[in-house]
Amino acid sequence: MSDHAGKISRRGMLVKMGAAGTALAAGVLFRQGSMGAEGGHSTVTHHTYGEPGSCADDGCSADGILNVMDYIPPEEHAGIRAGTSSYDCAAAINAALSNKCSVLFPCGVFEISSPLILDTGNYVHGSGKGNTVIRLKTGSNCDVFRTKDFDTLKGNPNGAALAPRYFGIEHLTIEGNYMAIGWREDGNGYNNTQGSAIAIYGWGYRINAEVYNIAAHALYSECMGDPGQQFERYSTVELHGRISGEEAVVFRGPGDILLDKIVFGVVGVKPRPDYYAIAGRTSSLFAGDTLDGIVLDETSPYDGHCELGFVHIYGVYYGYGIRTRGVCRIKAEHLVSENNRGGARFQDGAWGVVSILEVHANGRIPPEYKTAIAGAPPLPPLEGCLCESSWGMQISGLHVQRNGPSQDGWPSLKVTGAYNTVQLTSRGYANASTGGYYAGSAAVIEGVNQSVRVNAHRINGDAVVVRAVTSSVELNVRDVTNGSALVRDAGSGNVNRGNCITGTVNEAATGFTATGTPTCESIRLVLNNSSSKPLFAGSRPDLQNRAQQWEISAAWSNVPYGTRSRVFFTFDMSIVTEQTITVPHRLIYQPDFREVSWSIEDRLATWDGHIEYIRLQAVDAMNLVFKLKLSQAGSTGADVRIGVQIG
Repeated sequence: MSDHAGKISRRGMLVKMGAAGTALAAGVLFRQGSMGAEGGHSTVTHHTYGEPGSCADDGCSADGILNVMDYIPPEEHAGIRAGTSSYDCAAAINAALSNKCSVLFPCGVFEISSPLILDTGNYVHGSGKGNTVIRLKTGSNCDVFRTKDFDTLKGNPNGAALAPRYFGIEHLTIEGNYMAIGWREDGNGYNNTQGSAIAIYGWGYRINAEVYNIAAHALYSECMGDPGQQFERYSTVELHGRISGEEAVVFRGPGDILLDKIVFGVVGVKPRPDYYAIAGRTSSLFAGDTLDGIVLDETSPYDGHCELGFVHIYGVYYGYGIRTRGVCRIKAEHLVSENNRGGARFQDGAWGVVSILEVHANGRIPPEYKTAIAGAPPLPPLEGCLCESSWGMQISGLHVQRNGPSQDGWPSLKVTGAYNTVQLTSRGYANASTGGYYAGSAAVIEGVNQSVRVNAHRINGDAVVVRAVTSSVELNVRDVTNGSALVRDAGSGNVNRGNCITGTVNEAATGFTATGTPTCESIRLVLNNSSSKPLFAGSRPDLQNRAQQWEISAAWSNVPYGTRSRVFFTFDMSIVTEQTITVPHRLIYQPDFREVSWSIEDRLATWDGHIEYIRLQAVDAMNLVFKLKLSQAGSTGADVRIGVQIG
């Protein structure tokens, strides 16, 4: 083999080595780059990370890549590596980026006082999260990264053709220097009051970064319009971090991209002592509305529909962890909303599929909240999941854990709108301050043509509340205190009709409560309760004027009850005076007189007496009271009884 044949370029080597080898070799390049920069000459001689739009003609090296240290005075290199330099690197970094190349950043802390401008072809590559840190200087009050012409293009419904494309930020940490010290420490203050970590109007980008302590948003992305028939706007985001003064992520486009992995916490917080004095915050961007964690916004003119991979958002004390706005298509694999005021909200217009949505310890208030200082009680909790869509949302697996620290009084799921399909598992835990379970329903179902399945355990309050029209509800409920396992509310004028409700109930303060008598419905339940807990309350079905089909089988301390019953009674065949006979009817509710019929059963045809009359005298919640009189006594040995059909 000749010498020439035995050689391989660094780029070729990295291709053969794969991702792990790329990261290793990139580290070598960074170290070599630092030494070369100190010598005052270019450190990059082989193309490693080039992307579409990077080329030598734009001012880059022959391989389309630069080392940022070539643009920073050599005397600042050691301080940057050590994290002690106060040198303002913004101009140097922007000079490198102006070549529209990929730019490599070695280990170190790079302080800036003005935004770093991303244009087509700019790929910023750090040497690892925590190793490369871009930090905003105190008092800068600006975005850290922003795309070229961001202010001009923002809000433009047809700006995609003019916007930067094919750019990225990878393998670094962005420190927004928002709070002076830790967010839960007293005596805190502001170093910066404005600025997002990444502000984008563009497409075809790739983000893989950590964001920490930012005054506004960790990521703000927007892009609308057609970039050209030959282009695909596909972009990817992998983002994690902590502490933002406003929403962590606001996504308004480009549509159809992948927010692959987002893990972020502590959203919308202020430094102490301001933190103590805030009874409730609202969004600055969405004036007067809740301050949420991750917002997908497709209100006009925005384009916020997208795919999500794994998302975990926590510490959102003033709003929902995840929220959609407008006619927003969402496809999500796994969403986790934990320790937030509200879990997730899918506004009317949302449509698509969420495979897994987990909500844990919802109803949070800011830690160490002090009403005496804030001057008002904390904001009330929000729903674990609020689905308001009339476009058809499918949530295949919603899992809600109602555990501390939490507030009382929020439903695990509330569904309004129409055509939504949800499967819910809801589990409660004891509230240490009250000794009972945390209060709140498992599911409140409203709207039209909903399909909801509920498996709920340890509920304090009404477990499943149905106020819907022509909807299908399946429930499996266990251990309900201070409420009913099922509440069916027909509404004013009995307008909530046409529902099909099935399920099982095991131990509830009340098994089933019905309000109103809708024109038609089908209810099929199996109830199991102790004797101290009633099986039913409210409005019994109107079998004369309504098509209410109830089929309920119940055990009350192991005694059978239901909505239909066949019982019998005997009488004294030797006397002709009027007899009063009380018969348990075994219905879960007090039947109407018209639901009771009876007949004489003389099975051996041997009785020679005569009955003058049998009358149903009274009906109460437990018994039927009959009056019976014989006109002629008969043989006492005969096998005669009265059969009674109820329901």
